[in-house]
Amino acid sequence: MKLLRFLLEIDGKEIRSIPFLENLNIITSKKESDDPGNSVGKSTLGRVLDYLFDGSIKPIYIDEEFQTPKKEIEQLFTKNEVHVSLEYLGLDNQHSIIKRRLSTNVDLQSYILNGREVTSKEYIHHIMGSVFNVSSAKPTLRKLAPKFFRTTQHRMTKTVNFDNGRNVSKSDVSTVFLYLFNFNDTEILTKIHKLKTAIKGYERNLKAFNSVISQDKIVSSIAHMRREISKLERSLLSSEKGIDKLEIVSKINRVDDEQNALSDEILSLDLNIKNILETNEILKSNEQVHLLDELQAIYEYASVKIESTLQDYQQALAFHAHLLSTKREFVSHGLDKLQAEHEKATVKFGQLKNQKQSLFDELKSKKKIEEISDAMKEIGKLDKELAKLTAIIDKKDDIDSKLAIERQSLTELSGQLEAELTSVTSFEGKFIDNFKEYTRGFYGVEYKFSLNLDQEKGECTPHVDDVESNNEGGLKRLEVVTFDLAYIKTVCDKKALRPNFVLHDSIDEIDIQHVRKIFDESIKLSGQHIVSMLSDKLIKEDYQKYNRHIILELSQDNKFFKL
Repeated sequence: MKLLRFLLEIDGKEIRSIPFLENLNIITSKKESDDPGNSVGKSTLGRVLDYLFDGSIKPIYIDEEFQTPKKEIEQLFTKNEVHVSLEYLGLDNQHSIIKRRLSTNVDLQSYILNGREVTSKEYIHHIMGSVFNVSSAKPTLRKLAPKFFRTTQHRMTKTVNFDNGRNVSKSDVSTVFLYLFNFNDTEILTKIHKLKTAIKGYERNLKAFNSVISQDKIVSSIAHMRREISKLERSLLSSEKGIDKLEIVSKINRVDDEQNALSDEILSLDLNIKNILETNEILKSNEQVHLLDELQAIYEYASVKIESTLQDYQQALAFHAHLLSTKREFVSHGLDKLQAEHEKATVKFGQLKNQKQSLFDELKSKKKIEEISDAMKEIGKLDKELAKLTAIIDKKDDIDSKLAIERQSLTELSGQLEAELTSVTSFEGKFIDNFKEYTRGFYGVEYKFSLNLDQEKGECTPHVDDVESNNEGGLKRLEVVTFDLAYIKTVCDKKALRPNFVLHDSIDEIDIQHVRKIFDESIKLSGQHIVSMLSDKLIKEDYQKYNRHIILELSQDNKFFKL
């Protein structure tokens, strides 16, 4: 990971191009100038970089003390197209350029990635992957950025609780520090957080359902209702004389089945009889024409002329009368049998109808319709109440089932969490050594730091020992600087895929002896340290020694935006 170049453009014209150096990068005021080095924009680069990482634009042009706009800068952003961009080599070993417009109008604060305007979501997703190696929902960009861009007094004086934004919870702090300390699969943290939230919700709901079930004696009520319903249903199927109405209903069903079968049989017999009768009627009504036509067809088929075969018309009629009689006899063959079967089936059908009616009369006679209706209404009422109570039990069982599944998932993730926490513990051990080394060199005392890692919960509460830590302005800022330098050194020592840069705003309160040590240690780093300060702090020899590390030198005549 390496920051390469910052670019400021106004109305398409390049105003500033600031290359970043390998290790120490100093932003300061012009040394050989009679004008004061204050209010020239030494803090602006850090604030603009923070804005490029989706921060607020307000710190760039709003006065921190009075919370009023700086008119010149506000007008610049309003009347001109001002773009800022950062080129960097990401953890993915790919070059990227992120770019945004500085505008007081939120709608004009565009997001540009590698020369293409994109959505804020795509822009942030790219930064999270290429700069921070994060693919999960947490930690978010705005929870991470304050650690690497310490651009406010709060960030410069809070070693651990550096984010004073809204809605920063203990869980957020824990997630950020687990990530910082080389928790690689950050998605596990999100999954575990969701699972724990879900489990707490299920446990809370389960407790409520169990309380209701216990207090209202729902289980026993369900058993009682089922007994009552069963009793009522049995009463509907029994008579005063002990005759089983269920058997009567079964008989009615059997009669129905026989009637259906007979109905099909009668219908088939009807069709056959009708066909025979209609055929005979046709033969009878069209006897002469039919015979002659038929005779003609037969002899033509036999290739014989009808005139040469028969002596006269009477012979033909006699012959075909006999033929017709034979055909009608053939067609009518079995008609008597069919009619007999039809009559038998019709009689049987009538008998079954009477039998079914008798069974219905018997069924109705055993109990009044009003009593049956009352019993049915009571069953319906009990069924509705039973459904309500059963739904409560079903919901409770559903929660039980889901809770078991979520707990099993949490157990499986806990195994993965344990492996990740081993990596965190290793990183923490190295960081503690580096932090002690820096604080011993700067303060003469080894500051104590601990993540206070809870292995079971997968949470941490990072803390610097208050006994050794100093809250005075310069010494506290020095603690923040040593903390961040120790972090960069640990990242490099462990070859962790984490950002190895940090920006510190205004270290003027730190004693010059410590400033020199900071610079010397930063030069040794395999990471980038960007720091702003007044040149008045540096004597001539210091200025000459560290001059090659100055990336931006500002003055009253050469302010950041060159206004």
